[in-house]
Amino acid sequence: MATPKYIDLKAVRHELGMSQAELADMIGVSPRTVQACEQRWRNPSPAVEKAALLLLLSSRHGPRFAEHACWEELGCPVEERASCLAAQTKQGHLCWLLSGNICQGKRFHSWEDKKATCLEGPFFQKLLAGGFPTQTSQDG
Repeated sequence: MATPKYIDLKAVRHELGMSQAELADMIGVSPRTVQACEQRWRNPSPAVEKAALLLLLSSRHGPRFAEHACWEELGCPVEERASCLAAQTKQGHLCWLLSGNICQGKRFHSWEDKKATCLEGPFFQKLLAGGFPTQTSQDG
């Protein structure tokens, strides 16, 4: 199994041109939490990773972010879309963020499952045209 990857908050913060305090305020955590994740004293929680990625992708794509539809890009069958949260809510640009949706015929219930499959997949890679801000875990 590959070493787990975590979002590099420092890379996200620098790309967004924010201080630690500003990023912390935007994602709803303390500046100390951002500092601890950046210094790799702790790994970011799923909520912190999701919020940081959402800010990054929103910044990169601007108002056109919502125009992306995962089911179109991935050619998902209509039957699969009928039980997929991203398709039902017409939030195809957020499929990677939503737990409980179906992708590639599999329902994902946790962020770790989503990260392992979706974030390395072609749709998310297209959204991340500017690169993926990751760091490998020191914990192994």
